[in-house]
Amino acid sequence: MLKYILLIFTLIPSLGVSEEMRNVNFAAFQKVSPDFEFEAIVEGKFSDFIAAMEGSQVLALVHTTGAVDGDVITLQTSVLRDNNGQLGDFGVDCQLSFKDESVGDESSYLLGGICRIIQVGENKDLRTTLVIPHTNVPDTAQGFDGWFMLDEDQATGIAFYANVSVDKF
Repeated sequence: MLKYILLIFTLIPSLGVSEEMRNVNFAAFQKVSPDFEFEAIVEGKFSDFIAAMEGSQVLALVHTTGAVDGDVITLQTSVLRDNNGQLGDFGVDCQLSFKDESVGDESSYLLGGICRIIQVGENKDLRTTLVIPHTNVPDTAQGFDGWFMLDEDQATGIAFYANVSVDKF
């Protein structure tokens, strides 16, 4: 009988144990109101974050699940169109590396990489590459609900934000 009870416990390892999975959340916004200014830190839950971005538009959101040290997170959004017989391209293409430098109960996460911004067509010919240095991003499980701005491209009015959230199961 004991061996059957032990077998059940080995088949259900999470019984009574709570595990956590970290998620990296990454967002790109573009100004639509000329007097709008992006904040370096936006406090609050996701709905507060979106509300604080009034005056800009969401270009893209990425929610990764189960992020681990060394992951490369990509975000790409593009609109390709015929522009008087030539190809027009408006979009963002990012490759970011996630670093988990947590020690014990102290979490520490970094996100950095390269984002390319392309606006070609409609009398524009802009190709910008932002090098985003590894930046500390907040861990919402540590009691701070908020988003940190990683970088902003002044010429295009595009800003990138991130945070780390946790799922418990």
